[in-house]
Amino acid sequence: MIVAAEPIRPPEAEARAPYAAVLHRDVAALAPLWGRLQDEGACTAYQRIEWVEPLIAHLAAARGAEPLIVEVHCGGRPILLLPLARRRRRGVRIIEALDLGTCDYAAPLLAPGVSPAPEESEQIWQALRAVLPPADLIRLTRMPADLGAVANPLALIGCARPIPLTRSGFALEGEPETLLKRVCSASTHRDLTRRAKRLERHADVAFVAPTEPGEIAALLDTLVAQRRERFREIGRFEPLDEPAVTAFYRAAALAEPGSSLVRVFGLRAEGEWIATAYGLVHGGAFHGVLLAMAGGPWRAAAPGLLIASRIMVWARREGLTYFDFTIGAQPYKAGFGPVERPLFEIAQAPTLRGRLALAAERATVKAKAELERRPALFERLRTLVRWLRRQRRPADPS
Repeated sequence: MIVAAEPIRPPEAEARAPYAAVLHRDVAALAPLWGRLQDEGACTAYQRIEWVEPLIAHLAAARGAEPLIVEVHCGGRPILLLPLARRRRRGVRIIEALDLGTCDYAAPLLAPGVSPAPEESEQIWQALRAVLPPADLIRLTRMPADLGAVANPLALIGCARPIPLTRSGFALEGEPETLLKRVCSASTHRDLTRRAKRLERHADVAFVAPTEPGEIAALLDTLVAQRRERFREIGRFEPLDEPAVTAFYRAAALAEPGSSLVRVFGLRAEGEWIATAYGLVHGGAFHGVLLAMAGGPWRAAAPGLLIASRIMVWARREGLTYFDFTIGAQPYKAGFGPVERPLFEIAQAPTLRGRLALAAERATVKAKAELERRPALFERLRTLVRWLRRQRRPADPS
């Protein structure tokens, strides 16, 4: 997490200057400013240029998305970049965060020392809106309330609303060797200890965080294969079945292998990778992105839980201070005592078509929530959907 200094307010003359925005479509032209803001200011890992550039290169065309980068100035000084995308879905023109299905958080990049108050955040939003091209729906979702030690100005504006989805994580403190004992519940720690001892009875047990491109690429191949097999088995949609998505994750991991943003991990036993993982390192935090594990007899050993616990210890040894589970409420997370934090959404529909699309989406979300309150019916419907997906799923491209 980025730890910022005490907020620096612009001089009085600059503070009175209106906010102005400029729309860009070329990320490369903004690279110097982008790099300075992500390194010296505040953002999430998903707005780093090392993530955004391969995202655009591999997925923008596949998603029919046009990148839109808004730069906001105050008194001539750049204070904010907001990566957006415009695309058409079922005839509705949508402007949304530059996500394309791969980002857990939407957020701007803030210049160092910038910490707008709510009224200033409203002015920034109005400046942003003024330069956006026509759209039926403007929607930014999964916005964190803070960017490290700095408030997210887009979560402060009046139209931002909390959403049911939350993020969670916990602080990494103290000695790495005793981290799990401190953060786990007693039952989770006993379970981890028992499973780890059983695993050590096997030959060739190793946890690796490779830095060589060849090793990273090989682990990525294993991760993709493991996830495809598991999701096909349970009848769930797996984004990695799409070649462009796999190419994106590979390009991001191999851009600066073993350093900077992306790290991959493997847990091996008996000469076989029994679990793999993919995560991001930014601002003193580790963010979990992808987790996969071998099936068959290894499933009973809970290799996913074991590799996750080893990554936590690795992160602390690397000097990181926060472990971010990001979004989702998988049951295993509860054993580590994570703290939940809210996420926010901005949804504005300038046209009737946009309002109808937004209303339909919210009705769908409400209907799903109602179903979840009826577990037996929800489970029957989910089983049916998964069966239908298995029938339609194409053969493994490999």
